[in-house]
Amino acid sequence: MGRIHKRGDTYYADFFDRGRRVQRSLRTTDLKVAKERLRDLELQTTDRGPHKTQALSDALDYFTVVACANKSVGTKHCYSTKARHVSRLLGATPLDALTREHVERYIAARLKEGASPHTVHKDLVVLRGTLKSAQARGWFHGSLDLVPEFETAYEPRRVYLAPAQFMRLTDELVPRPHTHASPATIEKSETRRARRVLYCMLIAFASPRRGEIDAMTWEDHIDLANDLIRVPRGKTVSRVMAIAAELRPWLETFGARAGWVGPVVEPWGSVTRDLAAACTRAGIPRVTCNDLRRTFASWLVQARESLFVVATLMGHNSTRMVEQVYGRLDGKTLASAIGKLPGGSHAGGTDGVPTRGAHGASGTTAAPPAITISVEESVISQSSFVPRDGVEPPTRGFSVPCSTN
Repeated sequence: MGRIHKRGDTYYADFFDRGRRVQRSLRTTDLKVAKERLRDLELQTTDRGPHKTQALSDALDYFTVVACANKSVGTKHCYSTKARHVSRLLGATPLDALTREHVERYIAARLKEGASPHTVHKDLVVLRGTLKSAQARGWFHGSLDLVPEFETAYEPRRVYLAPAQFMRLTDELVPRPHTHASPATIEKSETRRARRVLYCMLIAFASPRRGEIDAMTWEDHIDLANDLIRVPRGKTVSRVMAIAAELRPWLETFGARAGWVGPVVEPWGSVTRDLAAACTRAGIPRVTCNDLRRTFASWLVQARESLFVVATLMGHNSTRMVEQVYGRLDGKTLASAIGKLPGGSHAGGTDGVPTRGAHGASGTTAAPPAITISVEESVISQSSFVPRDGVEPPTRGFSVPCSTN
């Protein structure tokens, strides 16, 4: 039961709210009114005794391990990484003692450490999810509003590879052996390069994410008889797609070598670092595995494919990500659109105003560059990219029938 005491002519209340002692002015000099206001205040509290609570670090562990158990492997890994940062700076704080000041100081500390605003935003997503989970379990009794909105001006990457750039990348996935290297060393280098080419081609021609491609097996996900690839569920949904013509001979070759059992690709833990080094050797923009997914989407968008089709092939349930992140148009496509504008017409003009120039030429649709990648033979011509030899069966033979930038 709360108590009423007087300071001067004004009555004050002394009561417990969620386990914390509160003193508050009742803003009245009338004792009867003061008692009614104290009663109202006590009715607004959910409990007159202390609530059970736990440390934020324990709540973070529960959220990432139990509450997110049905999330994809990639999402759980991301949440666990973010939770470690939150636990490092705020983990010892009891949930019910957490305040907005704690969170704002956390934001300032992470930015001072060099974390990007987008990274801090993801940290707060995990913190908010943790508090919501703890609230539902009865361990947190505060308001989720203590986690401020921290929206960032997200600028998605725009890097993708033109067909010729992609072919240069595949030739530099492994450093070239020394000129005096033994045949065995050269063969080992070329075998490793061929395996990495398959890895990159799967992403560029079937768009699996890293977690999805690592989970693919010959017996469960490659169906050459029906010309299908089954991309396993990763960050979003599983999906089935036709095998691209350029990808099929590579799957046939490596599938036969593996006896059609086991992982489709070998683990490539240093893929981000190795791709960056390969791009430097090839003289092309640095790309990541996700940039190769953007390459897949951009090639289809530039070929005038429906955005809904592209989104479905990439595992998205709407076209938003293709429009904003993945689908990039090349200069030829944009120039073709400009070429479709009317020239010398009076559309939207004012009578009596002279026009200059003749009618513009009609725009032509820019055909997407074709890629010919063969595991059986090399194509040697001025329009061909001639690879190094040394893998059995040969894995070189990359040609571009038309010029590309």
